[in-house]
Amino acid sequence: MPQGEYDKRTAEPVHSIDEWDDIAHVASTLQELVDASLTPEAMVRLNRLHIADQADALVRISPDAQVALLDTLPPDDVGAIIEELETEQAVSVCDALEIAKLSEALDATSPDIAADVLKYVPRHVAADTLAIMNSARDVISLLEYADDDAGGLMTPEFIALSDAMTVGQALDFVRLWADEIGPAPEYMHYLFVVDADSVLKGGMSLAQLMLAAHSQRISLLMDEDIISVGVETDQEDTARLMERYDIFNLPVVDDGGRLLGVVWLDDMIRVLDEEATEDMYRMIGVAEEEKALGPFWRSVRNRLPWLVVNLATAVLAGLVITLFQDTMGQVVALAAFLPVIAGQGGIAGTQTLTLIIRSITLGEISPANTRRLLIKELALGLVHGFALGLIVGVIAFIWKGSEFLALVVGVAMLANLVVAGISGVVVPLGFRALNIDPALSSAVAVTTFTDVIGFLVYLGLATATISLILRTL
Repeated sequence: MPQGEYDKRTAEPVHSIDEWDDIAHVASTLQELVDASLTPEAMVRLNRLHIADQADALVRISPDAQVALLDTLPPDDVGAIIEELETEQAVSVCDALEIAKLSEALDATSPDIAADVLKYVPRHVAADTLAIMNSARDVISLLEYADDDAGGLMTPEFIALSDAMTVGQALDFVRLWADEIGPAPEYMHYLFVVDADSVLKGGMSLAQLMLAAHSQRISLLMDEDIISVGVETDQEDTARLMERYDIFNLPVVDDGGRLLGVVWLDDMIRVLDEEATEDMYRMIGVAEEEKALGPFWRSVRNRLPWLVVNLATAVLAGLVITLFQDTMGQVVALAAFLPVIAGQGGIAGTQTLTLIIRSITLGEISPANTRRLLIKELALGLVHGFALGLIVGVIAFIWKGSEFLALVVGVAMLANLVVAGISGVVVPLGFRALNIDPALSSAVAVTTFTDVIGFLVYLGLATATISLILRTL
Protein backbone atom coordinates (compact mmCIF):
# COMPACT_ATOMS: atom_id res chain seq x y z
CA MET A 1 0.00 0.00 0.00
CA PRO A 2 1.37 3.44 -0.82
CA GLN A 3 2.27 5.23 2.37
CA GLY A 4 0.32 8.35 3.25
CA GLU A 5 -2.95 7.19 1.60
CA TYR A 6 -6.01 8.21 3.62
CA ASP A 7 -9.75 8.02 3.21
CA LYS A 8 -10.87 11.53 2.25
CA ARG A 9 -14.12 11.30 4.24
CA THR A 10 -12.84 9.95 7.55
CA ALA A 11 -9.15 10.94 7.38
CA GLU A 12 -8.33 7.38 8.47
CA PRO A 13 -5.55 5.40 6.78
CA VAL A 14 -6.58 3.19 3.88
CA HIS A 15 -5.61 -0.45 4.40
CA SER A 16 -4.47 -2.83 1.71
CA ILE A 17 -6.20 -6.18 1.77
CA ASP A 18 -3.26 -8.06 3.26
CA GLU A 19 -4.06 -6.35 6.58
CA TRP A 20 -7.34 -8.29 6.59
CA ASP A 21 -7.76 -12.06 6.51
CA ASP A 22 -8.65 -12.11 2.78
CA ILE A 23 -11.07 -10.46 0.39
CA ALA A 24 -13.66 -13.23 0.79
CA HIS A 25 -13.73 -12.64 4.55
CA VAL A 26 -14.09 -8.88 4.02
CA ALA A 27 -17.01 -9.40 1.65
CA SER A 28 -18.65 -11.83 4.08
CA THR A 29 -18.28 -9.30 6.91
CA LEU A 30 -19.81 -6.51 4.81
CA GLN A 31 -22.72 -8.77 3.87
CA GLU A 32 -23.38 -9.69 7.51
CA LEU A 33 -23.28 -6.05 8.63
CA VAL A 34 -25.70 -4.93 5.92
CA ASP A 35 -28.03 -7.85 6.64
CA ALA A 36 -28.00 -6.81 10.31
CA SER A 37 -28.96 -3.22 9.34
CA LEU A 38 -25.50 -2.01 10.33
CA THR A 39 -24.79 -0.27 7.02
CA PRO A 40 -22.87 2.66 8.60
CA GLU A 41 -20.41 0.24 10.20
CA ALA A 42 -20.11 -1.62 6.90
CA MET A 43 -19.30 1.69 5.21
CA VAL A 44 -16.57 2.43 7.74
CA ARG A 45 -14.94 -0.91 6.96
CA LEU A 46 -15.37 -0.46 3.22
CA ASN A 47 -13.83 3.03 3.28
CA ARG A 48 -10.70 1.69 4.97
CA LEU A 49 -9.94 -0.41 1.91
CA HIS A 50 -7.97 0.55 -1.16
CA ILE A 51 -10.33 1.38 -4.05
CA ALA A 52 -9.34 -1.79 -5.94
CA ASP A 53 -10.23 -3.91 -2.91
CA GLN A 54 -13.49 -2.02 -2.46
CA ALA A 55 -14.44 -3.02 -6.00
CA ASP A 56 -13.45 -6.63 -5.42
CA ALA A 57 -15.46 -6.82 -2.20
CA LEU A 58 -18.57 -5.22 -3.68
CA VAL A 59 -18.90 -7.72 -6.51
CA ARG A 60 -18.85 -10.57 -3.98
CA ILE A 61 -21.90 -9.46 -2.00
CA SER A 62 -25.60 -9.68 -2.84
CA PRO A 63 -27.29 -7.11 -5.12
CA ASP A 64 -29.33 -5.79 -2.18
CA ALA A 65 -26.18 -5.27 -0.12
CA GLN A 66 -24.54 -3.56 -3.11
CA VAL A 67 -27.46 -1.14 -3.35
CA ALA A 68 -27.24 -0.32 0.36
CA LEU A 69 -23.53 0.50 0.14
CA LEU A 70 -23.55 2.21 -3.26
CA ASP A 71 -26.39 4.50 -2.20
CA THR A 72 -24.20 5.73 0.64
CA LEU A 73 -21.05 6.29 -1.44
CA PRO A 74 -20.52 9.61 -3.23
CA PRO A 75 -20.85 9.37 -7.05
CA ASP A 76 -17.13 10.08 -7.54
CA ASP A 77 -16.25 7.06 -5.40
CA VAL A 78 -18.72 4.87 -7.26
CA GLY A 79 -17.09 6.00 -10.50
CA ALA A 80 -13.65 5.10 -9.14
CA ILE A 81 -14.96 1.63 -8.24
CA ILE A 82 -16.44 1.17 -11.73
CA GLU A 83 -13.00 2.00 -13.20
CA GLU A 84 -11.55 -0.98 -11.31
CA LEU A 85 -14.11 -3.53 -12.52
CA GLU A 86 -14.35 -5.69 -15.61
CA THR A 87 -17.13 -4.57 -17.95
CA GLU A 88 -19.50 -7.38 -16.95
CA GLN A 89 -19.00 -6.62 -13.27
CA ALA A 90 -19.37 -2.87 -13.84
CA VAL A 91 -22.69 -3.41 -15.63
CA SER A 92 -23.91 -5.53 -12.73
CA VAL A 93 -22.99 -2.78 -10.25
CA CYS A 94 -24.58 -0.09 -12.42
CA ASP A 95 -27.84 -2.05 -12.52
CA ALA A 96 -28.20 -1.26 -8.83
CA LEU A 97 -27.96 2.52 -9.31
CA GLU A 98 -30.65 5.08 -9.94
CA ILE A 99 -30.32 6.97 -13.23
CA ALA A 100 -29.26 10.23 -11.56
CA LYS A 101 -26.49 8.60 -9.56
CA LEU A 102 -25.43 6.41 -12.47
CA SER A 103 -24.96 9.48 -14.66
CA GLU A 104 -22.82 11.19 -12.01
CA ALA A 105 -20.77 8.05 -11.42
CA LEU A 106 -20.09 7.58 -15.14
CA ASP A 107 -19.16 11.25 -15.44
CA ALA A 108 -16.44 10.47 -12.90
CA THR A 109 -15.03 7.67 -15.09
CA SER A 110 -13.14 8.01 -18.33
CA PRO A 111 -15.39 8.22 -21.43
CA ASP A 112 -14.24 4.85 -22.80
CA ILE A 113 -15.22 3.10 -19.54
CA ALA A 114 -18.59 4.86 -19.52
CA ALA A 115 -19.18 3.84 -23.15
CA ASP A 116 -18.32 0.21 -22.37
CA VAL A 117 -20.88 0.16 -19.57
CA LEU A 118 -23.66 1.90 -21.50
CA LYS A 119 -23.33 -0.55 -24.38
CA TYR A 120 -24.56 -3.35 -22.14
CA VAL A 121 -27.19 -1.76 -19.93
CA PRO A 122 -30.82 -1.71 -21.20
CA ARG A 123 -31.26 0.74 -24.06
CA HIS A 124 -33.69 2.99 -22.22
CA VAL A 125 -31.33 3.18 -19.23
CA ALA A 126 -28.46 4.18 -21.50
CA ALA A 127 -30.57 6.86 -23.19
CA ASP A 128 -31.85 8.33 -19.91
CA THR A 129 -28.34 8.30 -18.44
CA LEU A 130 -26.75 10.01 -21.44
CA ALA A 131 -29.47 12.66 -21.39
CA ILE A 132 -28.15 14.06 -18.10
CA MET A 133 -24.43 13.23 -18.30
CA ASN A 134 -22.00 16.11 -18.55
CA SER A 135 -19.61 14.04 -20.67
CA ALA A 136 -22.38 12.65 -22.91
CA ARG A 137 -20.84 14.07 -26.10
CA ASP A 138 -17.52 12.28 -25.57
CA VAL A 139 -19.24 9.04 -24.59
CA ILE A 140 -21.67 9.05 -27.53
CA SER A 141 -18.76 9.46 -29.94
CA LEU A 142 -17.36 6.14 -28.69
CA LEU A 143 -20.56 4.09 -28.72
CA GLU A 144 -20.45 3.49 -32.46
CA TYR A 145 -17.19 1.54 -32.31
CA ALA A 146 -16.80 -2.18 -31.64
CA ASP A 147 -15.39 -3.15 -28.24
CA ASP A 148 -12.50 -5.11 -29.73
CA ASP A 149 -11.31 -2.37 -32.12
CA ALA A 150 -9.03 0.58 -31.44
CA GLY A 151 -12.07 2.87 -31.69
CA GLY A 152 -13.74 1.02 -28.84
CA LEU A 153 -10.61 1.24 -26.69
CA MET A 154 -9.68 4.87 -27.27
CA THR A 155 -10.52 7.81 -25.07
CA PRO A 156 -11.18 11.35 -26.32
CA GLU A 157 -9.22 12.68 -23.33
CA PHE A 158 -5.94 13.87 -24.85
CA ILE A 159 -4.08 17.10 -25.52
CA ALA A 160 -3.79 18.13 -29.16
CA LEU A 161 -1.75 21.24 -29.97
CA SER A 162 -2.07 23.22 -33.17
CA ASP A 163 0.98 23.16 -35.41
CA ALA A 164 0.59 26.95 -35.78
CA MET A 165 1.26 27.52 -32.05
CA THR A 166 4.42 28.72 -30.42
CA VAL A 167 5.75 26.96 -27.34
CA GLY A 168 4.40 29.74 -25.11
CA GLN A 169 0.94 29.47 -26.62
CA ALA A 170 1.06 25.70 -26.26
CA LEU A 171 1.93 25.94 -22.57
CA ASP A 172 -0.99 28.29 -22.00
CA PHE A 173 -3.25 25.84 -23.87
CA VAL A 174 -2.13 22.93 -21.71
CA ARG A 175 -2.82 24.89 -18.52
CA LEU A 176 -6.25 25.90 -19.82
CA TRP A 177 -6.99 22.28 -20.73
CA ALA A 178 -6.15 21.19 -17.20
CA ASP A 179 -8.36 23.93 -15.71
CA GLU A 180 -11.36 22.92 -17.84
CA ILE A 181 -10.99 19.14 -17.98
CA GLY A 182 -9.31 18.46 -14.68
CA PRO A 183 -6.03 16.84 -13.66
CA ALA A 184 -4.49 14.85 -16.48
CA PRO A 185 -3.67 11.16 -15.94
CA GLU A 186 -0.15 10.62 -14.67
CA TYR A 187 0.83 8.87 -17.89
CA MET A 188 -0.34 11.77 -20.13
CA HIS A 189 3.19 12.94 -20.76
CA TYR A 190 2.94 13.00 -24.54
CA LEU A 191 1.21 15.72 -26.57
CA PHE A 192 -0.09 15.42 -30.12
CA VAL A 193 0.11 18.05 -32.83
CA VAL A 194 -2.62 18.57 -35.44
CA ASP A 195 -3.26 21.00 -38.26
CA ALA A 196 -6.29 23.25 -38.74
CA ASP A 197 -8.33 20.25 -39.98
CA SER A 198 -7.40 18.12 -36.92
CA VAL A 199 -5.15 15.89 -39.07
CA LEU A 200 -2.40 14.32 -36.98
CA LYS A 201 0.97 15.82 -37.90
CA GLY A 202 3.26 14.75 -35.07
CA GLY A 203 3.88 14.75 -31.34
CA MET A 204 6.23 15.71 -28.54
CA SER A 205 6.80 14.99 -24.89
CA LEU A 206 5.65 17.39 -22.21
CA ALA A 207 9.29 17.71 -21.11
CA GLN A 208 10.29 18.86 -24.61
CA LEU A 209 7.61 21.51 -24.53
CA MET A 210 8.55 22.82 -21.10
CA LEU A 211 12.28 23.05 -21.89
CA ALA A 212 11.93 24.76 -25.28
CA ALA A 213 12.11 28.51 -25.87
CA HIS A 214 8.69 30.17 -25.68
CA SER A 215 9.06 31.74 -29.12
CA GLN A 216 9.86 28.46 -30.90
CA ARG A 217 7.27 27.09 -33.30
CA ILE A 218 5.62 23.79 -32.39
CA SER A 219 5.88 22.62 -36.01
CA LEU A 220 9.68 22.82 -35.81
CA LEU A 221 9.88 21.09 -32.46
CA MET A 222 7.51 18.15 -32.98
CA ASP A 223 8.46 14.61 -34.00
CA GLU A 224 6.81 13.94 -37.36
CA ASP A 225 7.60 10.21 -37.30
CA ILE A 226 4.60 9.19 -35.19
CA ILE A 227 2.80 5.85 -35.25
CA SER A 228 -1.00 5.75 -35.33
CA VAL A 229 -3.81 3.24 -36.01
CA GLY A 230 -7.22 3.43 -37.61
CA VAL A 231 -10.43 3.13 -35.60
CA GLU A 232 -11.12 -0.36 -36.98
CA THR A 233 -7.72 -1.81 -36.07
CA ASP A 234 -8.20 -5.00 -34.04
CA GLN A 235 -7.30 -4.71 -30.36
CA GLU A 236 -4.73 -7.52 -30.62
CA ASP A 237 -2.92 -5.72 -33.44
CA THR A 238 -3.13 -2.48 -31.47
CA ALA A 239 -1.65 -4.11 -28.38
CA ARG A 240 1.07 -5.79 -30.43
CA LEU A 241 2.03 -2.45 -31.99
CA MET A 242 2.25 -0.71 -28.61
CA GLU A 243 4.32 -3.53 -27.17
CA ARG A 244 6.69 -3.69 -30.14
CA TYR A 245 7.47 0.02 -30.18
CA ASP A 246 7.10 0.75 -26.44
CA ILE A 247 4.24 3.20 -27.03
CA PHE A 248 2.47 4.46 -23.92
CA ASN A 249 -0.27 6.40 -25.73
CA LEU A 250 -1.23 5.45 -29.27
CA PRO A 251 -3.20 7.95 -31.40
CA VAL A 252 -6.28 6.69 -33.26
CA VAL A 253 -7.21 8.39 -36.54
CA ASP A 254 -10.02 8.17 -39.10
CA ASP A 255 -9.58 7.48 -42.82
CA GLY A 256 -8.62 11.10 -43.39
CA GLY A 257 -5.90 11.03 -40.74
CA ARG A 258 -7.87 13.18 -38.28
CA LEU A 259 -7.07 12.52 -34.63
CA LEU A 260 -10.10 11.00 -32.89
CA GLY A 261 -8.72 9.56 -29.66
CA VAL A 262 -5.87 7.89 -27.83
CA VAL A 263 -5.38 4.37 -26.53
CA TRP A 264 -3.61 4.48 -23.18
CA LEU A 265 -1.21 1.92 -21.78
CA ASP A 266 -3.57 0.73 -19.05
CA ASP A 267 -6.16 -0.13 -21.71
CA MET A 268 -3.60 -2.31 -23.47
CA ILE A 269 -2.62 -4.10 -20.28
CA ARG A 270 -6.28 -5.01 -19.83
CA VAL A 271 -6.54 -6.13 -23.46
CA LEU A 272 -3.46 -8.34 -23.23
CA ASP A 273 -4.81 -9.92 -20.06
CA GLU A 274 -8.20 -10.53 -21.69
CA GLU A 275 -6.66 -11.98 -24.85
CA ALA A 276 -4.37 -14.30 -22.89
CA THR A 277 -7.35 -15.47 -20.82
CA GLU A 278 -9.47 -15.95 -23.92
CA ASP A 279 -6.81 -18.04 -25.66
CA MET A 280 -6.23 -20.16 -22.57
CA TYR A 281 -9.95 -20.80 -22.11
CA ARG A 282 -10.60 -21.56 -25.77
CA MET A 283 -7.82 -24.13 -25.89
CA ILE A 284 -9.71 -26.18 -23.31
CA GLY A 285 -13.23 -25.38 -24.48
CA VAL A 286 -14.28 -22.95 -21.74
CA ALA A 287 -16.10 -19.71 -22.57
CA GLU A 288 -14.26 -16.48 -21.74
CA GLU A 289 -17.19 -15.06 -19.77
CA GLU A 290 -17.40 -18.05 -17.42
CA LYS A 291 -16.41 -17.39 -13.82
CA ALA A 292 -15.37 -19.91 -11.17
CA LEU A 293 -18.30 -18.90 -8.94
CA GLY A 294 -20.60 -17.91 -11.80
CA PRO A 295 -24.07 -19.31 -12.59
CA PHE A 296 -24.19 -23.11 -12.55
CA TRP A 297 -26.22 -23.59 -15.75
CA ARG A 298 -24.06 -21.14 -17.68
CA SER A 299 -21.07 -23.33 -16.90
CA VAL A 300 -23.00 -26.39 -18.07
CA ARG A 301 -24.01 -24.64 -21.29
CA ASN A 302 -20.45 -23.48 -21.98
CA ARG A 303 -18.58 -26.68 -21.18
CA LEU A 304 -20.89 -29.53 -22.19
CA PRO A 305 -20.66 -29.07 -26.00
CA TRP A 306 -16.89 -29.35 -25.96
CA LEU A 307 -17.01 -32.31 -23.59
CA VAL A 308 -19.29 -34.03 -26.11
CA VAL A 309 -16.78 -33.25 -28.88
CA ASN A 310 -13.97 -34.65 -26.73
CA LEU A 311 -16.07 -37.75 -26.02
CA ALA A 312 -16.46 -38.31 -29.76
CA THR A 313 -12.70 -38.11 -30.28
CA ALA A 314 -12.10 -40.47 -27.36
CA VAL A 315 -14.56 -42.96 -28.87
CA LEU A 316 -12.65 -42.71 -32.15
CA ALA A 317 -9.42 -43.59 -30.35
CA GLY A 318 -11.23 -46.46 -28.62
CA LEU A 319 -12.42 -47.82 -31.97
CA VAL A 320 -8.82 -47.92 -33.14
CA ILE A 321 -7.96 -50.14 -30.19
CA THR A 322 -10.82 -52.54 -31.00
CA LEU A 323 -9.27 -53.14 -34.42
CA PHE A 324 -6.40 -54.86 -32.65
CA GLN A 325 -8.28 -56.76 -29.96
CA ASP A 326 -6.86 -60.11 -31.09
CA THR A 327 -3.34 -58.78 -30.66
CA MET A 328 -4.22 -57.30 -27.27
CA GLY A 329 -5.71 -60.62 -26.20
CA GLN A 330 -2.49 -62.48 -26.99
CA VAL A 331 -0.19 -60.01 -25.21
CA VAL A 332 -2.03 -58.37 -22.33
CA ALA A 333 1.09 -56.37 -21.42
CA LEU A 334 0.49 -54.21 -24.49
CA ALA A 335 -2.45 -52.59 -22.70
CA ALA A 336 -0.21 -51.31 -19.92
CA PHE A 337 1.68 -49.03 -22.31
CA LEU A 338 -1.35 -47.56 -24.09
CA PRO A 339 -1.92 -44.74 -21.53
CA VAL A 340 1.84 -44.11 -21.35
CA ILE A 341 2.16 -43.51 -25.07
CA ALA A 342 -1.08 -41.53 -25.30
CA GLY A 343 -0.25 -39.41 -22.25
CA GLN A 344 3.24 -38.45 -23.44
CA GLY A 345 1.92 -37.60 -26.89
CA GLY A 346 -0.83 -35.42 -25.43
CA ILE A 347 1.59 -33.50 -23.21
CA ALA A 348 4.12 -32.97 -26.01
CA GLY A 349 1.39 -31.81 -28.38
CA THR A 350 -0.01 -29.38 -25.84
CA GLN A 351 3.45 -27.93 -25.19
CA THR A 352 3.94 -27.23 -28.88
CA LEU A 353 0.38 -26.00 -29.32
CA THR A 354 0.67 -23.50 -26.46
CA LEU A 355 3.87 -22.03 -27.88
CA ILE A 356 2.42 -21.80 -31.40
CA ILE A 357 -0.80 -20.08 -30.33
CA ARG A 358 1.18 -17.64 -28.23
CA SER A 359 3.46 -16.89 -31.19
CA ILE A 360 0.48 -16.42 -33.51
CA THR A 361 -1.04 -13.97 -31.03
CA LEU A 362 2.22 -11.99 -30.94
CA GLY A 363 2.51 -12.03 -34.74
CA GLU A 364 5.77 -14.00 -34.66
CA ILE A 365 4.70 -16.65 -37.20
CA SER A 366 4.33 -15.94 -40.92
CA PRO A 367 4.19 -18.17 -44.03
CA ALA A 368 7.87 -17.43 -44.57
CA ASN A 369 8.98 -19.15 -41.35
CA THR A 370 6.44 -22.01 -41.25
CA ARG A 371 8.85 -24.44 -42.93
CA ARG A 372 11.59 -23.68 -40.39
CA LEU A 373 9.09 -24.11 -37.57
CA LEU A 374 7.99 -27.54 -38.84
CA ILE A 375 11.61 -28.67 -39.19
CA LYS A 376 12.35 -27.56 -35.65
CA GLU A 377 9.36 -29.39 -34.17
CA LEU A 378 10.19 -32.49 -36.20
CA ALA A 379 13.72 -32.43 -34.80
CA LEU A 380 12.43 -31.90 -31.27
CA GLY A 381 10.00 -34.79 -31.70
CA LEU A 382 12.82 -37.07 -32.84
CA VAL A 383 15.10 -36.10 -29.94
CA HIS A 384 12.39 -36.30 -27.28
CA GLY A 385 10.92 -39.43 -28.82
CA PHE A 386 14.27 -41.20 -28.94
CA ALA A 387 15.04 -40.33 -25.31
CA LEU A 388 11.61 -41.28 -23.93
CA GLY A 389 11.32 -44.27 -26.27
CA LEU A 390 14.63 -45.58 -24.97
CA ILE A 391 13.52 -45.15 -21.37
CA VAL A 392 10.13 -46.84 -21.80
CA GLY A 393 11.70 -49.57 -23.95
CA VAL A 394 14.18 -50.41 -21.20
CA ILE A 395 11.32 -50.52 -18.70
CA ALA A 396 9.36 -52.90 -20.96
CA PHE A 397 12.40 -55.17 -21.39
CA ILE A 398 13.15 -55.29 -17.66
CA TRP A 399 9.48 -56.03 -16.90
CA LYS A 400 8.78 -58.69 -19.54
CA GLY A 401 12.21 -59.66 -20.83
CA SER A 402 11.14 -59.30 -24.49
CA GLU A 403 13.38 -57.24 -26.70
CA PHE A 404 10.72 -57.17 -29.42
CA LEU A 405 8.07 -55.78 -27.02
CA ALA A 406 10.61 -53.21 -25.89
CA LEU A 407 11.35 -52.26 -29.51
CA VAL A 408 7.64 -51.89 -30.36
CA VAL A 409 6.99 -49.69 -27.32
CA GLY A 410 10.05 -47.54 -27.97
CA VAL A 411 9.37 -46.99 -31.67
CA ALA A 412 5.71 -46.21 -30.95
CA MET A 413 6.76 -43.59 -28.40
CA LEU A 414 9.16 -42.05 -30.92
CA ALA A 415 6.49 -41.91 -33.62
CA ASN A 416 3.87 -40.47 -31.28
CA LEU A 417 6.08 -37.61 -30.12
CA VAL A 418 6.95 -36.74 -33.71
CA VAL A 419 3.23 -36.70 -34.58
CA ALA A 420 2.53 -34.58 -31.48
CA GLY A 421 5.08 -31.95 -32.46
CA ILE A 422 3.92 -31.74 -36.08
CA SER A 423 0.21 -31.65 -35.20
CA GLY A 424 0.88 -28.96 -32.59
CA VAL A 425 2.04 -26.77 -35.48
CA VAL A 426 -0.26 -27.89 -38.29
CA VAL A 427 -3.56 -27.74 -36.38
CA PRO A 428 -3.44 -24.07 -35.23
CA LEU A 429 -1.91 -22.89 -38.52
CA GLY A 430 -4.60 -24.82 -40.38
CA PHE A 431 -7.31 -23.20 -38.28
CA ARG A 432 -5.84 -19.78 -39.02
CA ALA A 433 -5.78 -20.52 -42.77
CA LEU A 434 -9.49 -21.35 -42.55
CA ASN A 435 -10.15 -18.06 -40.69
CA ILE A 436 -10.94 -19.96 -37.49
CA ASP A 437 -9.51 -18.78 -34.17
CA PRO A 438 -6.40 -21.01 -33.67
CA ALA A 439 -7.12 -21.16 -29.93
CA LEU A 440 -10.60 -22.62 -30.51
CA SER A 441 -10.17 -25.99 -28.76
CA SER A 442 -7.07 -26.87 -30.77
CA ALA A 443 -6.06 -29.06 -27.85
CA VAL A 444 -8.92 -31.45 -28.64
CA ALA A 445 -7.79 -31.83 -32.25
CA VAL A 446 -4.13 -32.32 -31.31
CA THR A 447 -5.02 -34.92 -28.68
CA THR A 448 -7.13 -36.79 -31.24
CA PHE A 449 -4.25 -36.89 -33.71
CA THR A 450 -1.76 -38.13 -31.15
CA ASP A 451 -4.11 -40.77 -29.71
CA VAL A 452 -5.35 -42.20 -33.01
CA ILE A 453 -2.04 -42.19 -34.87
CA GLY A 454 -0.12 -43.29 -31.77
CA PHE A 455 -2.42 -46.26 -31.21
CA LEU A 456 -2.31 -47.21 -34.90
CA VAL A 457 1.49 -47.22 -34.94
CA TYR A 458 1.83 -48.98 -31.59
CA LEU A 459 -0.72 -51.72 -32.14
CA GLY A 460 0.11 -52.02 -35.83
CA LEU A 461 3.75 -52.75 -34.99
CA ALA A 462 2.67 -55.13 -32.26
CA THR A 463 0.46 -57.03 -34.72
CA ALA A 464 3.24 -57.24 -37.28
CA THR A 465 5.69 -58.64 -34.73
CA ILE A 466 3.27 -60.62 -32.54
CA SER A 467 4.91 -63.95 -33.26
CA LEU A 468 8.33 -62.60 -32.27
CA ILE A 469 6.95 -61.03 -29.12
CA LEU A 470 5.22 -64.26 -28.05
CA ARG A 471 8.39 -66.25 -28.70
CA THR A 472 10.42 -64.05 -26.31
CA LEU A 473 7.89 -63.71 -23.49
